[in-house]
Order: sequence, then C-alpha cells, then structure tokens
Amino acid sequence: MNIQDKDPIIEAHDLTVTYNRKPALWSVDFLLPKHKLIGIIGPNGAGKSTLIKSIMGLVPLASGYVKIFNQDLDDVRSKISYVPQRGSVDWDFPASVLDVVLMGRYGKNKLFKRSNKKDREIAMQCLEKVQMLPFVNRQIAQLSGGQQQRVFIARALAQNADLYLLDEPFAGIDAASEDAIFRLLQDIRSEGKSIMVVHHDLQSAARFFDWILLLNTRLVAVGPKEKVFSENLLNETYGGKLTVLSDLGDIMKEQDMPARENK
Repeated sequence: MNIQDKDPIIEAHDLTVTYNRKPALWSVDFLLPKHKLIGIIGPNGAGKSTLIKSIMGLVPLASGYVKIFNQDLDDVRSKISYVPQRGSVDWDFPASVLDVVLMGRYGKNKLFKRSNKKDREIAMQCLEKVQMLPFVNRQIAQLSGGQQQRVFIARALAQNADLYLLDEPFAGIDAASEDAIFRLLQDIRSEGKSIMVVHHDLQSAARFFDWILLLNTRLVAVGPKEKVFSENLLNETYGGKLTVLSDLGDIMKEQDMPARENK
C-alpha cells in the first residue's frame, strides 16, 4: 500500500451524480495524496466542476461518498477553501476588493465579530501575492475578469486552509497571469498545502501539475503526471478528438513524457 493510500487527503468511492437522470459522474473512485498540486482534466461536459462541487457537498450524490482528511466534510470544512467558477458569482454585489478578501477571514473569527488589524494585514499580504494590492479600494464590479479571479484567489489564501479547491480559476486570465498564479500555487504546495484545480489547458497542465485526474463522466486515470499524461489516456479521455490534442506531441517532447502508456 502506498503512503497516499494510507493517508489520502481526498477519498472518493462509487461517486455518482445525476442531473435529470443523466449521469454527470458515474461510479468514480480515487485516492489523492497530500501536498500535491492536482489537475482535473477532461473535455467540456466531463463532470469536472461537478466533481469539485460533490467534494464540497454542493450537489446531491446518487451514490457513493467522499472523505476529506479521512473525515466527513462537515468535520473539516474549516480546513478547506473553495473558489467557484467566476461566472457563478454576482459581481454586482457592492463590495471593495479588500472587503471580498476579508470574507476569507470570517471563518477564523466568531460569528458577527468584526475583522481586526491582523485580518487586514493578512488580507493585504494575500492581495500582494496575487498582484492586486493597487486595487485594494476598487469596487469588485469595476475589475476585469482576470482581476476578479485574482481577488477570489486572494480570498481563498486569506482562509489559510489546508486544502484548496479551485474551479476553472484561469478562465479569462492571460498567459502571463496564469503562469504567475500557477507559481503561487506551487509555493503554497511547498508550504505543505494541497491544491485541486479544474483546468482545461493541456500545455500548462503538463508544466505545473504534480498529479493529474483524467475525467470524462467516468474516471479514466489518476496518478502522477509522468504516468497519466500519456497519448493513449488523453485520447481515451477526449474521445479521440485529436483537434483538442493537436499539440500533444510537442507537449510530450517538451516535458520528456512517454508518448504511449507504459504497460
């Protein structure tokens, strides 16, 4: 038994979610190790966001269960930070950038207790990490999509969680910003945190993730990037849609990965 099998950060067993009787996830099983930057990869409609939501208890399960830190979600919720898709947020809500990041500190305070000096210092540090400090007093609705996403990542960082779940955090963000945020996530990982990210770009996935979970309603494969990021498994995941994988050979060569799955 591997170390991650003995003490996984997330365990899913027979995870099935249906929408209008149509499966969005079907009998998904996996164990994920701690202290990794993990990418959830698959085509549109593969159930990637549903997987994140099922881990967070935001969608009902048709069957199966999820354990986090070997416990039920309600017992460890304070250790988890969740960043939803940007499109699911009401950006017209009247709040400043600092207000939004301070929301990440609410779980550290008693209910209705005002944020204190330490909370504000932590919020400012998190904004600096995502390069949004100059916008601290700006209304959140006045920011670009990429800037809004950076603020939500800062809010997640302010929670000082042990596990971060990010649903398409790079949507609407330019390549330079994506690289900067990925490197920030790597720094968080090096501090002993665990990060799980719904992502769609194969090239940056090959560069930055430690582990890959390939999903297309069913689990195709999960494991270290070097083993899972293979031509065979990616073709299986994307249903042979080679237009999506047109640059796969170059990615494999650049990352020195096997072109075919090892038997």
